[in-house]
Amino acid sequence: MSIFKKNKTNQNTTEYTNPYANQNGNANGPKPKKIFSWLWRIVVLILIIVMVNNAIEVIPSGYTGVVTTFGQVQEKSMPNGFNWKIPFVQEVRQVNNKQQDVYIDGQIWSEAKDQTVVYMQGITVTYQISPEKSAWIFANVTDYTRNLVSNTLVSSAMKMATKTLATENVTNRSIIEPAAKESLQNALDEKYGADTVHVIKVVISDMDFEQKYNEAIEARQLAKMEQERQAIENATNLAKAQAEAEAARVAAQGKADAEAILAQGKADANKILSESITALTQMQDVIENWDGKLPSTLLADGENSIFKMFAINPSQSAEGTAGATADQAVEGQN
Repeated sequence: MSIFKKNKTNQNTTEYTNPYANQNGNANGPKPKKIFSWLWRIVVLILIIVMVNNAIEVIPSGYTGVVTTFGQVQEKSMPNGFNWKIPFVQEVRQVNNKQQDVYIDGQIWSEAKDQTVVYMQGITVTYQISPEKSAWIFANVTDYTRNLVSNTLVSSAMKMATKTLATENVTNRSIIEPAAKESLQNALDEKYGADTVHVIKVVISDMDFEQKYNEAIEARQLAKMEQERQAIENATNLAKAQAEAEAARVAAQGKADAEAILAQGKADANKILSESITALTQMQDVIENWDGKLPSTLLADGENSIFKMFAINPSQSAEGTAGATADQAVEGQN
């Protein structure tokens, strides 16, 4: 088929013209083959860009790429960074391997070791998926982002942890939280296998006993406080009584000691006085107290005669005379 157009003239002649020619009649316009060639090149370039783009997979830090080929999960996962895949055949799903938190709302009721009822609420579990187990979790756990660490699993682990602790330790955060972490880790290892999910920590925001137990504890504490107050009061009264008794004893002892000292003083004085009385001192007392009148009646009855008072022992008289002479000699010297 010719691309030239027929033009009829008045001379009954036919003239062929080029539709791609310019106004001057020159056939310098674009040719169809070149146009098709450029179109194919553009299409191929677009296909190459799409293929390359679909073959490249970049896995960000903290994630693992799980590869599926026609829906079948591959055992080997993609590491962080730049990776290749088969375009339109393989798909890559990213699994988060960073630390993640799951919050368990509502109250979890349990018992302590001695069957004391206790409840927990506001539990936060921080966990991390092992990168080596990402493909297995993706293939075996339905909706793993919500069901991997489920409320039921956490609740069961918390109940097991509380039943190993005594009442005085079950509400102690430094004891119950490590016990809950260990119990939850054992439950996850039993369900998914060891080193699949790592429990980082368990935090319990609120934990307490049931109301009846709290009321019993309060009553017991009040009774204990009253008992302690009474014991302190009794001890104070006893100490006061002992102090008063000791003071009385000390006062009585002091009084007795004072009387004994006084009596001893009197006895010593009497002893000294009795030892100092002689016939001469008795005679002197009589002379000092005599009014110079002789008695009208004299009785003479041997030893009981009044003249016995005036009987002077020669030795005593000599001693008295010598003493008087010595005193006179001293006075004469003076």
